[in-house]
Amino acid sequence: MKSRLEKVYGKLPKKKVDLKNHKIALGLLDNFNYDFEYLAEESGRLSYAVDEWWDEKYDQWFDIGREIYDVYFNNTESFVTEADIVDDMEILNEIKTRAEELGIDVYEVYPNWEEHMREIEYVKELEEKFNSNKEQFRNESKSI
Repeated sequence: MKSRLEKVYGKLPKKKVDLKNHKIALGLLDNFNYDFEYLAEESGRLSYAVDEWWDEKYDQWFDIGREIYDVYFNNTESFVTEADIVDDMEILNEIKTRAEELGIDVYEVYPNWEEHMREIEYVKELEEKFNSNKEQFRNESKSI
């Protein structure tokens, strides 16, 4: 009868196992540039950027771009321009000239004369900024 130890040995494979291959395989595990856990984390981040973040941000960008385009190029907002107020500026200058001819202060004729003139100048500055913004958007839209 066989001893217990002989029975255990009898169940082991008779074929010789080359452990050198196992050592090579184990050594290769140390050569990964990115281990599985890190790669899984990074693929999760990339998946979010591709599948969720992109759609959300693209929709926001598109909506904002469309809104800017409507205001700056389709004139959906009707703003006062320098061309609209050029006649008012001439009237203000005429008021001042006539007041001086009569020897009275312009503010006696029109108390808001200076504020009105400043507001016209401000509108002119804003229109320049508006046109600058418009050009910037046009140029940036081409680069995207």
